[in-house]
Amino acid sequence: MRLPIYLTACLLLLACSPKKVRSESYPEEPIVRFDSVLYQYLTQNQADEALDGYRTFLDEYGEKVMGIGRSDSAGFYDRLKNYFSEPTLMQLYGDEQARLSDISAIRAELLSGMETLLQHFPELRRPKIYLHISGWGQNVIVTDEMLSLSADKYLGTDYPLYGEFFYEYQRQGMSPDRMAPDYLLGFLMANFPFQGNEEVLLDRMIYEGKLRYILSQLLPERKAWEYTGYTQTQYAWCNEQRDRIWKSMLENQHLFRPDYLIASAYLNDAPTTSTLPSDSPGRVGIWLGFQIVVSYMENHPATDWQALMNRTDYAEFLKEARFNPKR
Repeated sequence: MRLPIYLTACLLLLACSPKKVRSESYPEEPIVRFDSVLYQYLTQNQADEALDGYRTFLDEYGEKVMGIGRSDSAGFYDRLKNYFSEPTLMQLYGDEQARLSDISAIRAELLSGMETLLQHFPELRRPKIYLHISGWGQNVIVTDEMLSLSADKYLGTDYPLYGEFFYEYQRQGMSPDRMAPDYLLGFLMANFPFQGNEEVLLDRMIYEGKLRYILSQLLPERKAWEYTGYTQTQYAWCNEQRDRIWKSMLENQHLFRPDYLIASAYLNDAPTTSTLPSDSPGRVGIWLGFQIVVSYMENHPATDWQALMNRTDYAEFLKEARFNPKR
């Protein structure tokens, strides 16, 4: 059995056009609002038994997200209440309940994407989907049975408290419309972990590109810049500079040379990509990896998603992609 995987970052996608599956194919399946259940427990002085129906999730949440142990450990509920006794955290929690009172549109997009994903990967188990709050801690929880997202990281780029704790480039991805993409990205990353050399930019770039390609097929109605987590302006910069970006990588021997710091400079969330001009957005490597994978799939349209994810011969993959930076 796969061990639980806890993902702290979460991100993006792109566009193409598979057959869109309507989420009404399983209309009774909700997103379990554990965030609301816990909020009511904390603010209405409910008995501890009010959380009994959520023990499986509560164990993962308490041990891995909150760091206060499993629900059957001595003093667990006292520790849980103490954690949420901080006034700023409860202000955040109350605002989350108000701003995300209706997530029906998020649910519809997520379940449609998940249905398509499971059709292409029938060996994957359909997860029970939750929503939790972490106090800006663990963002995504993925186990064999469940998938959950931390709602307090999606209250809108204009949310006042964010300005006190997060930089502008970080707030860019903290709006409700990022929730469905981040749910799906977390699920993909857990079920298809990276295989390759983490020190080699090409390996990591194509892996990230494959994830974004599949996400683009799951959420085909998104705008291109949304799928890379960019603004329209940032996306346009990358398109205009694609030949310059590619030449810089090759001339500086960044693409194939094992160097974890160089690879991370192209892939990690940051205000800019430090190896490129100061007006570049961060994470240009993810954007470029996606372009390479799109080129590969255009040149090999018979490749199914499983075969795509199984490819780990990244240098050969690049050759076969026939990527043209001048296009």
